[in-house]
Amino acid sequence: MLLLTGATGFLGGSFYLDAVRNGTAADCLLLIRGADEAACRARLATNLNRHSDRATAEAAARLCQILPGDLQSLATSTDPRLDQVTQIVHVAADTSFDSRQSVWEINVDGTLALAGRARRMPHLQRFLHIGTAFCCGEAPHMQMVHEAQAPGHGAPHIAEYTRSKAAAERALAAAFPELPLIVARPSIVVGHTQLGVRPSASIFWFYRLLDRTGILPALPGGHIDIIPVDWASARLHDLLRKPDLKHTLYHVTSGEAARTTWTDFQAGFRAHGHEGTGRPYVHFDYRGPEGWKPFDAAFRAAFPERTLLNRTMAVGARKYHRFVAQDIAFDNSRLLAEGFAPPPRFVDYLGTCLASSDATIGEQFVDDASSFEFDEALMAAPVAA
Repeated sequence: MLLLTGATGFLGGSFYLDAVRNGTAADCLLLIRGADEAACRARLATNLNRHSDRATAEAAARLCQILPGDLQSLATSTDPRLDQVTQIVHVAADTSFDSRQSVWEINVDGTLALAGRARRMPHLQRFLHIGTAFCCGEAPHMQMVHEAQAPGHGAPHIAEYTRSKAAAERALAAAFPELPLIVARPSIVVGHTQLGVRPSASIFWFYRLLDRTGILPALPGGHIDIIPVDWASARLHDLLRKPDLKHTLYHVTSGEAARTTWTDFQAGFRAHGHEGTGRPYVHFDYRGPEGWKPFDAAFRAAFPERTLLNRTMAVGARKYHRFVAQDIAFDNSRLLAEGFAPPPRFVDYLGTCLASSDATIGEQFVDDASSFEFDEALMAAPVAA
């Protein structure tokens, strides 16, 4: 039996649908927050409906077994099915960029609670923990990052999410060395090669905003590491099922061959007719004398309405621009050496992402807005000058 957390999220939902397609969904036990099993299945079906039609989603949601609860509840759960678990895939996480208590409660305390219960699972063969490649912390103008132990708490981070994920990895290694742990670190998961942004527009709004404003806080010859959710979830299945893995830590990333250069990025948006303000992009350095002024001016020109939505979107864009400024990509040679399929390039499915939705950039931002403490109910509220 496979215990899966995070199935009501973007990557976790895609992972579960792969299990449906390969005929193993009935062997999946999904940990989902909800008052009872019916409420949990309804949450699952709602998420899967973003990947498929309603009938298919509801049918898929009925195939698995459900364990109502959260990560912390596992410590006291007496459900006998937990003792039959042979594999764990831990995708659940709080991805907030702000310093919220829940980030640490879920990403660290919750992960350790799951590991504590895993220690008592007599048949456990593999514990696949999903981290993030950006647990490496903020380091400007890094060209290629290789798999290494997560840095200590004092390392600089752009978001509390990445800091907490680094802490979770360190805590797992220190407290549970006996677990059959494999760590997978995806990079930036954006869109789906066949469905575009139907499953989630998360982060894609930002790349549209970048093209729309025409301003880039990175070197013109730099690059970024972007992967589609369907390729990422397929590689997680590979890492789960291959018995003779050579390592215990893998980047699930675009790597050198499929990383996206900014030249290709802007050419791709131009080729698909996206409304961009100016190409080639104007480079700026937010750490320089002008700070964020070039971005602020470009943002106001592209989004002149002073709504709460736009103000929050500007905050989110600044955060993501700091990631962009690193010109970072992550080596995936370990993953490819296992014989797994290589990733597609972002520009190869960019047109699918653009064609899959007629939503505005602001409307797509709402998928990510909760990470920046944005209240959707107030999205149309004007902001005083």
